[in-house]
Amino acid sequence: MRSAMRIMLLLAVACCPLTVTAAPQTIHIPVTLDPSFVRSEFVRQAFNLPGEKALPLNLNEGCSRIELWDPEVGTEKSFLKLGSAIKVQAGLPLKNVCIPLAGWEGNIDLLQQLVFDQKTNRLGLQVMDFKTLGPGGKQTGLDKSLVSLIQSYLNPYLGKVSFDMSGAVKGLQSLLPLFVKDQDRQSFGSWLGTLRVGGVQMKEGAVILDVLMDVDAPAPTGEREGASLPATGIQALVKAWEDWDAFFVNQIQALIGQSVTEDEKGTLLEALLDRRYEFVNSLEEGTITQDLVARQFTETWQTLGSIFRKYLSTKLSGSPADYLSFIATADAIVSLSKSGANVMPDINRNGLLQLAKLIGVKEAEPALSYSLAVNNPLRNFFGFEDLPDDRGPAYEGLEMDFPEEDIQGGMPAILRALLPFHAPMAHAQAQQSGIDEMKLWVLPKGNINPYLSRVRMVLDQAAENVLKKKKLGAAYHDLYRSAVLATAWQESCWRQFVVKSGKIGPITSYNQSSVGMMQINEKVWRGIYKVENLRWNIRYNAMTGCEILELYLRQYALKKPESKGLDSNTLARSLYAMYNGGPGQFKKFLARKANNKFIKVDQLFREKYSLTTSNQLDKISICLIGR
Repeated sequence: MRSAMRIMLLLAVACCPLTVTAAPQTIHIPVTLDPSFVRSEFVRQAFNLPGEKALPLNLNEGCSRIELWDPEVGTEKSFLKLGSAIKVQAGLPLKNVCIPLAGWEGNIDLLQQLVFDQKTNRLGLQVMDFKTLGPGGKQTGLDKSLVSLIQSYLNPYLGKVSFDMSGAVKGLQSLLPLFVKDQDRQSFGSWLGTLRVGGVQMKEGAVILDVLMDVDAPAPTGEREGASLPATGIQALVKAWEDWDAFFVNQIQALIGQSVTEDEKGTLLEALLDRRYEFVNSLEEGTITQDLVARQFTETWQTLGSIFRKYLSTKLSGSPADYLSFIATADAIVSLSKSGANVMPDINRNGLLQLAKLIGVKEAEPALSYSLAVNNPLRNFFGFEDLPDDRGPAYEGLEMDFPEEDIQGGMPAILRALLPFHAPMAHAQAQQSGIDEMKLWVLPKGNINPYLSRVRMVLDQAAENVLKKKKLGAAYHDLYRSAVLATAWQESCWRQFVVKSGKIGPITSYNQSSVGMMQINEKVWRGIYKVENLRWNIRYNAMTGCEILELYLRQYALKKPESKGLDSNTLARSLYAMYNGGPGQFKKFLARKANNKFIKVDQLFREKYSLTTSNQLDKISICLIGR
């Protein structure tokens, strides 16, 4: 009997398996508010007179008066610190006359404690102490009557400043559902109902809003987010990445007009290029994974969030709710990505569009278009100077009909007019068609030495044009010149074009994203250079490659503390590592060198750079004609 009952029980369990629901877990979403946001709110609520001035006290036509200006916000231990210039005056009105009693002008630092009301989601401030500072920032004492005025009028005046933090929760409830997949929206909706602010604290120089959300514990899954994609999924991921890249550029352009420092611009450009290089390389190597876009979003916000928080607070000073929504959503995506919850963020075009609207011009719809066209505002923001001379062939496609006859190794008379020490280039180019121009840069079937001399002349001239701008120290000029020649050798074996079956086109990488002699990647450098000229104009391509090498050497390699003491050979090889894989490769190359674990491309460039510096450029013929 017992055996029969046991069998029936086992059958019941097999037919109707129990569903085990994991206990919910609470995740913390630290929403970080830059002091600049707090300052903008002080300006909006307290320092709201012309010139960002405040007048907490003005009795009897100024007989007793407190005036503040030039507010600055920072932190000191667990307190918010408001610094300001101050002028305080105490007087006794007698009929129509003010009898001055005391006065002082200097600076004041007020230490304020955060006071959060969970019922209203409002953050208030309570002045706990203040310091008065004289010339040189030295603390000084005040007359008792002035201290009394500050305590009686200034402290309560600033105590009225408060911050509505409900915008963070409302923003998350509105925007976060856009960043989950359709099949996850129902379960995710139940999570959103648990959103609440757990508290506020000062930490690491910022105001941290601790937002809490109850989520389901992670469930086992058979599919890893980091698994390589099948061919059918790659096209959709490429489109998703292009939308993300367009949003990244949109974020950067939202900072135009703000006082972003040169170092911060360098950090932004480094991150942009590194993300693009990672995408291009993983796509070409077949290692691209489903989580690439979400991971790049998360890593980018973790790296650059402090910059965006700082400057967007000024841009959105009139719309604190938009600022809180944008910052909170980005912070939440990072927290969810790291939480291990069973619903992961999905970075998609619709969600990115809504985020872009928060930081864009209210009357304009953010396009988030992924275009290869030159983006002049972006170029100007990053400090790129005039585009390389674009006179010469420029076409949209990657191939065109081409007559192969009359391709010779010698230098036609018309070419001599193109050289820098002869007649102006534009005049010479006006005398020939694009086809005639391209014939000069097709490897001839016979003697290749005249061809190599012409290409060498183009590379040398491009390098000299960059050096004439006098941005790079003279001590690195020889290294730079050799790196230019070796890079062109490594990238294309000094070729701009290939001819096959009556067609001519620029030499391209495996996936056709890098073009020409210097193999400029169109996706990495989109918006910065003209694609049509990179493909069909050897001088434009050479000049672009030279500019990139100089930028990496001057802006990234030489500014890194790790570059101190590097020999010229190591510096040149690290420079090419960046050229090949982005600014982030500088430290990665040095790590490979320290461990003596070089990748193949490191070794190949080392050979070419060594041959270049030892005047053995004739060896280029080996990769061209095999000898």
